Amino acid sequence: MVVTNMHGGKRKGAGRKTGFAAREAEEARKIFATKLSAEIEPIADVLIEKAKAGDVRAAKELFDRAWGRPPQDIVLETAEEPLFSLEEKRASDKAISSYLGLNTVEV
Repeated sequence: MVVTNMHGGKRKGAGRKTGFAAREAEEARKIFATKLSAEIEPIADVLIEKAKAGDVRAAKELFDRAWGRPPQDIVLETAEEPLFSLEEKRASDKAISSYLGLNTVEV
């Protein structure tokens, strides 16, 4: 007896079909890689000529492919003043502790 449930379980025909999309995608990748490797020099030459002529997107693509993308800095800006004063935080902590029935020691 097969146990099934209403949340997926094992049902006839359920789930992803075995590898069809993955097989097709892998075959397409192989075809494109083979054709591209045979034509890479003329494509690179055209891209280089466009970059030399001032095409910024072509130049960016060349640099990104040749040396990789530069790391991006993450800058976090904070408010100049804190959102709450120390007294407000202490009062808030005391109110929460009181509500939860915790014993607190004031500092």
